[in-house]
Amino acid sequence: MIRPCLFALGFAVTKCTPLSLKPAPISRRGWMAKSLASTSAALLDALRPPSAVAEADGLPSDLKKYTVLAPLGAPSSTGSKLSGLSLAEIASRLSRDLVEGSTGKGGYFISGDISTQLFRDDCEFTDPTNTVSSLSRYQNALQILFDPENSFVQLLEPLKVDESRNVITARIRSGGVLKLPWKPYISPYESTIEYHVDENGLIDSQVQDWSISASEALRETFTPSSLGAPYSNLSQPQNEPEEVTELFDLVNGHRPDLYSQEARFRIASLIDRIADAHYEWHDEDLIGKWALAYLQPGPDGGGIDRRIPFPDLPFNNNYQIFSADAVTNIGELLGPLLEVRVGGSLREEDVTSHSTPKRFRANIDAGGLCLGESDEKCLPLPISGEGIFDGVYLGKRLRIGQNINGGGARVVQVKVA
Repeated sequence: MIRPCLFALGFAVTKCTPLSLKPAPISRRGWMAKSLASTSAALLDALRPPSAVAEADGLPSDLKKYTVLAPLGAPSSTGSKLSGLSLAEIASRLSRDLVEGSTGKGGYFISGDISTQLFRDDCEFTDPTNTVSSLSRYQNALQILFDPENSFVQLLEPLKVDESRNVITARIRSGGVLKLPWKPYISPYESTIEYHVDENGLIDSQVQDWSISASEALRETFTPSSLGAPYSNLSQPQNEPEEVTELFDLVNGHRPDLYSQEARFRIASLIDRIADAHYEWHDEDLIGKWALAYLQPGPDGGGIDRRIPFPDLPFNNNYQIFSADAVTNIGELLGPLLEVRVGGSLREEDVTSHSTPKRFRANIDAGGLCLGESDEKCLPLPISGEGIFDGVYLGKRLRIGQNINGGGARVVQVKVA
């Protein structure tokens, strides 16, 4: 007997009525799904960083073995150097290298396109997982690490120069897809970088600290993209409001439960600013697949009600697919291998209004427990109900919605298809 349940993903509150099922032998497919669930949970527990792992100096020794750099060749000369530059001149060149790369191939952390003339060949590069004392080896590592076409680097503030210490400091946000067979996605994170300059005006040390733990970075590295947090690779539209761009950068590639308290305060402020602006609504921008990236609880602390009789594993994602007059809500149960889908018609309350908020009613009349993305492999579920939600903001790649008849929670979604 499946117990009565609610499924309110994306603000369409629906009810499951009891459904009697006769006991049946577990099929080979069912046995595999159950085994995969257990194996996946165990694997994730192994990769999830324990509290003792978050050491001040990065990874503990038992995890360091997983971060050894690939064979990068022997240290070699990288050519002539630009000695004698002032700290301000070095900072100016680094600003370009960080975002665009030395020759325009992309920020050097995601492309390896670095101005080697600014660094000593024996420069020491340190981050929470590795130290390498060779410019040529470091550049080789960067060139095989990220896919520049699906990664980004953003400068958070102008570089700072400390003449007394001969140090230049930079703050960046970066993230993207690694060049590994399983194409893991590294969620956007912030870095603080210190460049130490020697008496000849060359950088002899680069020290990088991350806003995420080294163990979290390691976990994401070993998480296939199919099980990673969804992300949008849509480029920034023209005339996108500044606060929308900042919000997109903060939430893209994240799951709702993976934010620091500081990030949540900033996101809440941006949501309020965007809601108060009452931007224009363009119906055609709603059509597509949207992934849940952030959840802001309602006034009474309510969130998305997901009380269904299945485990909510930490690698599951939630989506909504909109057409002109219909919506489908998708809640993963075992990553993309097993999911619950509910859907129905979608209607605007006032079709003459073209500003936010825009109110919608969803009449949910169908549901299913589905293997993979095929509609032919679904077990029907007796799901029905009405959901009311407001479109608080709608852009080309980001939307904000608010649940009206289910607790008042707000969600931030990014368009993934």
